[in-house]
Amino acid sequence: MNPSHIMLTGILILSLCISIALCGNALDVKNQLLLVPYPKKVEAKFDSTDTIEVTSALSFTVGDNCDDKCKEFLTDNFNHTITTGLKRQEGLSDFRISLFKQIDLPRPTLNIKGTIASVTIELTGGNKALFFNGEVFPVFKIGVDESYVLTVQTDKIIITAPTVYGARHAFETLFQLIRISEDKKFVISQLPITITDEPRFKWRGLMVDPSRNVLSPSIFKKIIDSLASVKANVMHIHLSDGQTFVFETKEYPELSKKAMYDQSKVLTQDFVKELVAYGAKRGVLVYGEVDVPGHTASWNLGYPGVVADSWAAIVERNANYGENVPCLNPANELTWKLLASVLKEVGETFGDYVHVGGDEVRTRAWYESKEYEDIKKWMADNKIDNLEDLEHHFNNVAQKHVIDNGKTPIVWEEVYSHQFADKKSIIHVWFDPRLIKLAVDDGYKVIISAGYYLDRQMPLCVSYDKENTCMNTHSMWVWTNRDMYSYDPVKSFTEEELQNVLGGEGCSWGESVDEQNFFDRVFQRYSAIAERLWSDKSITDPNSHEVRASYLRCLDLRRGLFVGTGPLYHSYCEYKTD
Repeated sequence: MNPSHIMLTGILILSLCISIALCGNALDVKNQLLLVPYPKKVEAKFDSTDTIEVTSALSFTVGDNCDDKCKEFLTDNFNHTITTGLKRQEGLSDFRISLFKQIDLPRPTLNIKGTIASVTIELTGGNKALFFNGEVFPVFKIGVDESYVLTVQTDKIIITAPTVYGARHAFETLFQLIRISEDKKFVISQLPITITDEPRFKWRGLMVDPSRNVLSPSIFKKIIDSLASVKANVMHIHLSDGQTFVFETKEYPELSKKAMYDQSKVLTQDFVKELVAYGAKRGVLVYGEVDVPGHTASWNLGYPGVVADSWAAIVERNANYGENVPCLNPANELTWKLLASVLKEVGETFGDYVHVGGDEVRTRAWYESKEYEDIKKWMADNKIDNLEDLEHHFNNVAQKHVIDNGKTPIVWEEVYSHQFADKKSIIHVWFDPRLIKLAVDDGYKVIISAGYYLDRQMPLCVSYDKENTCMNTHSMWVWTNRDMYSYDPVKSFTEEELQNVLGGEGCSWGESVDEQNFFDRVFQRYSAIAERLWSDKSITDPNSHEVRASYLRCLDLRRGLFVGTGPLYHSYCEYKTD
């Protein structure tokens, strides 16, 4: 190691020691409210003792412009977030950071001014909702107005929002504001409080991968509820890979019948439609991914011959993750029929977006396959000159099917970097953040997952820049939360450039996660990603986030969410178990 590296290492170790000594205490959230993700604008009287009391019987009123369906949505979410959350906390003590008064969250003298029995909700429609015809309860889509204003005074609580989705977010913020006093009352202090809030990015998601290790259908609704608690609005399901094929197709049912260990874990179309509807109730869009032309070995189990057989070469090399290598066989006519049908059914079942993958295509899989001579002949007949062009052809066909079906394709970054991306496709950057600006400048919409991989110990350590990025990431598992929190690859983008950045997704690849550790692996750290995608770019203090995220974890454990999720740091959370 050269002297400069020794000095850098020393500085990093010193910084680490200092941050360990100081993190996780009330000093980190001085003059802040315990809210995650932190709102765009917070006005509170932090030295005020003025306080109101609420009870688990708290209700709401809403104006006549909210019809029965609108009221049903609000009632369901109010009960889910506020009523149930408060009832499950009755008799419990407040969240604690430390037994030492000097660094524990302050317990100020409370001057209770009265009890508030009802929250007033005002739905305004307004200019921001014009794209949705000014409706207060539009169909949930990416770009719907999710803003809100929450006002808490000594005599009232008011939520003002253009749409019900902003009001739903306000419920989450209100729930976080309610603390438990020493005599076990539900209180809101530091009044008056006014919170003006809206998301930084339209697309705030999580990718779930049940195709490596299966997840029971029942877990997906719990994931949606957990995402909603941090104001995320997208769940991306990776439906197929080399290992299994999770999605039920009607026209080609053998895909999931033969390529699943357990038929009870297949995501049937009826269940997916139910899940999509449930997501809409929480303001979470659910969409599916069918990765092609690589990552498709499982397709061959149900329909032999649609995947080129390159297993001999894979076994000879004893290749790691060998199931990911085989590619669809273009010389088999059934391959193209199956591809068209699957993409059509996924679009019809899920909705507006279909992710068609396109990542990590090993073109040598075609060259090494038993069918290579047939593939060469097919390529010649179709005027395809080489295997890279064959990859291009598969990408083009997949995107065209999605577009022709009236949906929007999403592709992994390789499709763009290889110049195979249709202009109507959204580019999903997962590895090389340098591609974000290139794609934006080329006029593409972009989703960012680079740096937000929840399966990684060091999410910012990338092969092309190990000397710099790997020296600046944390080795402690929970502290990689800080790496993701501090990572903002578009912070210096202009407003014009940001117009094409839809947002991002945390990715939970499933090779080492199943139902036993899913929530710990994902939601112990996901709040960092959620805050980066919602909060203003100026909200950057990882110590503050750590305290607030620990508080949110406590609240969600009490609500029955985040179950199995470990803490980020030492603290005490009393909660009831079911």
